[in-house]
Amino acid sequence: MVKYFIDTDIFLRTLVKEDEKIFEDCCQTLAAIKLNKIKGVTSNLVLAEIAWTLSAYYGFSKTDVVKALRSIINLRGLRLIDSFNPVLALSLYEDYNIKYIDAVLASIRPLYEKEWTIISYDKDFDKLNMKRKEPAEVLNHA
Repeated sequence: MVKYFIDTDIFLRTLVKEDEKIFEDCCQTLAAIKLNKIKGVTSNLVLAEIAWTLSAYYGFSKTDVVKALRSIINLRGLRLIDSFNPVLALSLYEDYNIKYIDAVLASIRPLYEKEWTIISYDKDFDKLNMKRKEPAEVLNHA
């Protein structure tokens, strides 16, 4: 079964409902992980980015941020991994016009070697020629 790395924006779009279609697609993607229809992994770095975005950008209270992160950590079927290559990450950051956090995520070996697909709306991953799909594309094949 294909493994999918779940990027920050997928979780954020379920926590902050700004677009109905995107919200539904992201919720269905997380439900597919919970039901073991797709294999999902993410990283503590993603959790850190979620915490920062919810508190700094959306004004969530610490209590609400903790509740959101706990719901992600406790999502049945989702694995947390943190096996970054800092040398590769810095090189990607230096060579491409992308955010550092995306470079770090892209340095995870199965992502960089295209064994896994990243589920994200962030087109910066395309600059790295990574396998990326949006939730609707994954759901059509799940």
